[in-house]
Amino acid sequence: MDDFRIKEIFVVCDRSTEMNNHMMEIICKAKTIALEREYLVSVFYTGKISPDILKGFSQCGVDILICGTSSSYIGMWQYSDLVTRWIKKRKPELVLFQSSECGKDIAAIISTRFESGLTADCIDISYEEGEGFRFVRAAICDSVIAQIHGMNCNMNIGTVKEGVFEICKVDRKSEMQLITFQVEEGSLDEKEICLDVSKVEQMKSEININGYSTVFCIGRGASSLECVERIFALARKYDACVVGTRPVIEEGILEKERQVGQSGRSIAPQLYIGFGVFGASQHVVGIRNAKKIIAINKDPKAPIFDYADYSMVADAKDILDALL
Repeated sequence: MDDFRIKEIFVVCDRSTEMNNHMMEIICKAKTIALEREYLVSVFYTGKISPDILKGFSQCGVDILICGTSSSYIGMWQYSDLVTRWIKKRKPELVLFQSSECGKDIAAIISTRFESGLTADCIDISYEEGEGFRFVRAAICDSVIAQIHGMNCNMNIGTVKEGVFEICKVDRKSEMQLITFQVEEGSLDEKEICLDVSKVEQMKSEININGYSTVFCIGRGASSLECVERIFALARKYDACVVGTRPVIEEGILEKERQVGQSGRSIAPQLYIGFGVFGASQHVVGIRNAKKIIAINKDPKAPIFDYADYSMVADAKDILDALL
């Protein structure tokens, strides 16, 4: 009977986390592939449930939503067991996780249990006829873009970076199926493991670079103290977020949390303005989903101009003087 099963893509949300943009991005990408291959998209979720959340999953194109509810903490090993159980039931060909600490931990465990290939921090996923699923990610210290094909396994697994795929609404042809179950209380062994973990207080960054519709990026060509101060002043004026390229981050001009590119974050703002950004491929990967790109660089041969919607061959300092 398994030969007649409709094939599936299985998306695993972070444990006990409410629906967020990262989840929706992955689900929408899964649905795009599923429509091309006539697959189903099933989602495993243990966060809060409400009519709005169910509507959100449905609009992203989820065919089967598997919801687990629990009155107590769900530990990593217990969550791994739950995911394992449902993967055995659903038998998907592709399993996708968020590239978060939780997602990577669970993905590694699942990969080992099923002896399946795992590609981390994917920036693109597609299906190649005759070759199967193709994963794209940065490799060799982020110096190249690698294409990885899953081989010798019935199921492929990937973790997906935030901000690399677009969120889109799907024109549904059928209703979303909802499956709910009660998560049993964790085992004593897991509770004992949790008791052995000491809490470490950390200063968490409050920078959410994906929460802005306008983003100003500082490149090496605009990394002087004067330019940086002016870009931040401009950002305050237009309620924009300031990010940077890898060289700017490595020089300590901006915090690591503001880095955009292969080795940083991916963003999809309505407007991206690059000040003095040269446009190396490692950076462009992180901004490819921006709706509009404006590039300002005094080098007319800067690669960023090949990707920009609007190009300005000028010194960033002169442009900033005119804008402030």
